[in-house]
Amino acid sequence: MKLAPRSLRSRITAALALLVTVVVALAGLVIVARIDHRERSDVDRQLAARAEKVQQDADKLLDQGDHQEGDHGQDDYGGLLTGSQSLVRLISNGQVVAERGESPPFPLPVPERDGYATIQGDGQTWRSLTQPLNNTGDRVEVLQDIDDLQRRRGDNIAIVAAITLIAAVVTAVGTWLITRFLFHPLQRLRTGALAVSADVTGPALPAVDRPQEVADLSHALNTMLDQLRTSMEATRRFTADAGHELRTPLTTLGMTLETLQRNPDLPEPQRTRALEAMQAEHQRLTRLLTGLQALARGDAHALPERTAVDLSALVTEAAHHATRRHTSVTYRMAPASPVTIQGWPTGLRLAIDNLLDNAALHGRPDGVVDIQLSRHSGLARITVSDDGPGIPPDQRHTMKERFARGSRTHAPGSGLGLALVEQQARLHYGSLHLGQSRSGGLQAVISIPAGPGPGTGQHD
Repeated sequence: MKLAPRSLRSRITAALALLVTVVVALAGLVIVARIDHRERSDVDRQLAARAEKVQQDADKLLDQGDHQEGDHGQDDYGGLLTGSQSLVRLISNGQVVAERGESPPFPLPVPERDGYATIQGDGQTWRSLTQPLNNTGDRVEVLQDIDDLQRRRGDNIAIVAAITLIAAVVTAVGTWLITRFLFHPLQRLRTGALAVSADVTGPALPAVDRPQEVADLSHALNTMLDQLRTSMEATRRFTADAGHELRTPLTTLGMTLETLQRNPDLPEPQRTRALEAMQAEHQRLTRLLTGLQALARGDAHALPERTAVDLSALVTEAAHHATRRHTSVTYRMAPASPVTIQGWPTGLRLAIDNLLDNAALHGRPDGVVDIQLSRHSGLARITVSDDGPGIPPDQRHTMKERFARGSRTHAPGSGLGLALVEQQARLHYGSLHLGQSRSGGLQAVISIPAGPGPGTGQHD
């Protein structure tokens, strides 16, 4: 049979009740034992004092003989405890030769050795002290009824048991009520967690201010849910974008393949054009998938640790490779001082490459692309200007969106270039500004804080 797991509230209540029970019981028993030990020590001291008095006047005890029960004459040897029963015996050659006091209702054995002893019989308990009387071997024994001590110890133990039980019950009830109040924030988190949906915007779980541990848990869970939603949204967007944008080139490829399959005797010039079209669509698909993957990674914030990036070296290298890709375009880079920022080299290189390719594809054929790197007012600025037709002012904001293509361009492309640049600028806590160059073409400016961004360390 599988038992249902107990709640944390029940476990804490049971644990605290058990702890209080053990602590109170142990403390009470220690106190009872201490009181009992002190009272027994008092009895032993009084027995020793009486034995000393008896030894000083042993002859008088022998002359008076036995003191029978019911004789309430003057006790010349001092009472042990007021209103208690006590007895003095004189022992010689292993026999009691004289005694004085009240004898217990059971026969007392003759002590075999000296010292303290506890004697029990007929429901009573007596304390005894035996000491040598003289050099002849006689001994004196003094006894005291300690039933009162036994009863008090039993009563004290009963009181401790009652207090322990009451403390356990009060602790359990109090803990149960207090934990209900303390666990209320957790209950709110649980209710919020059950209502979590990927389509819900804003904080998924209620914000908790106290206690601090629950507040930290709430913040951590909300942060995790935000990251999961961001990743899920990136996946959905990637799927939607890919499904929408890949349909046309895949359809074109399929139709071309079907044409080649149905016409095996297609003339060579037509076959060549068909293969070239297929190659162009393949390259378009490759560029499209590469861009979509880069956007999806940025949307999901799947980013490595920020490092120091030398922008001057990065821009120079990107311009050198762009010259190889676009041999008919002239790239001119203005001299610049070294500029170092904290960021992701791969993302920044992707943004710069897209700006350089965009300028080459949409600028004037055999035109000139100017590149400038500067630092001003705490911002690092990468400026790329072309001498093409540019983008009308009313279309510049739209051109930053995904798959957006200008009305003046007929160059091939996926429509993701400026969207990638815009995303990387935002990921680096910067922005992308589109304007008009001096020659009338497009001027694109990436502005990135040159100081440390949020969550980063200091840099030069």
